[in-house]
Amino acid sequence: MLKDKIIVSSADSKYFELIKELFLSLKKNNIFNEYNFAILNTGLNKNEYNYFRDNNVEVQEAKWNVDVPKYKILGREHLKTQVARAFLPDYFPNNKVYIWLDADLWLNDLQSFLLYEKGALSNCLTITPQSDRAYFNNANVEWFLNFPIKVKTINFKNIGKSISKKLAKKYAFYSTLNAGAFAISSKKEIWECLQKNVKLAAKKGRIFGTDQVALALTVYEDKVPTQFLPAYCNWMCEFHLPRYNTKTSRFVEPYLPYHPLALVHLAGLDEIRANKNLLVDIKTTEREVLKKSLRFDV
Repeated sequence: MLKDKIIVSSADSKYFELIKELFLSLKKNNIFNEYNFAILNTGLNKNEYNYFRDNNVEVQEAKWNVDVPKYKILGREHLKTQVARAFLPDYFPNNKVYIWLDADLWLNDLQSFLLYEKGALSNCLTITPQSDRAYFNNANVEWFLNFPIKVKTINFKNIGKSISKKLAKKYAFYSTLNAGAFAISSKKEIWECLQKNVKLAAKKGRIFGTDQVALALTVYEDKVPTQFLPAYCNWMCEFHLPRYNTKTSRFVEPYLPYHPLALVHLAGLDEIRANKNLLVDIKTTEREVLKKSLRFDV
């Protein structure tokens, strides 16, 4: 059967085990009945490259799809996908749905994950904000008496460095749009808007974070049609550990109604990303505590 939907990720050798687990989690959930899986290569070695080719995964070499000053990119090939993810239809044409997933994610629950497809097919940029009742502290403000003297949010920092202080102030307390998972249809207008903003952000700011700046501008400033998904669609374990449902063998939200997490995201958890055997205390929905890894259990 000819498939016209695709999931794309990227990795170098440092992230091989993580992207392998992402691939196996997708395979376990039988998503390849309808989706192709592809990789933008930023430094896999020959054996790692061949592992995916032997498993019918299309591997393309990531490029700098925009003009970037050489001093920003020297020896930093892994950052190519900060810009390349905005050009997925150029790498993998003729698909009606494109879903981007960072390598440090894995699929925990298929039905929750399919909201990305549903949003994309409604011709909306579909993404999960980094906002939830369990994420207690997403912004830091330093005060002097009754006056804020320093704002620390991701939008304020990244947009200020890449675009302008004026826009940084405007969107300082808007939810950060996590670039690790998003979905877009083949609708040309959305991709062109995102690409325009990647070029703008990469020209002045740091390469790392260009993707999230571009998404923020595309959604908040240019106001493309957008579906904002609940946090359980891309759960940031760095902000709050999930619970575990022993009856369904699924990670779930830490609070009622304990909805299954679509994606378990390990961004910011460097020790866990480096060591699959590292165990943490995870509460269950029955209020017990388990020693458990947050990595995908192959």
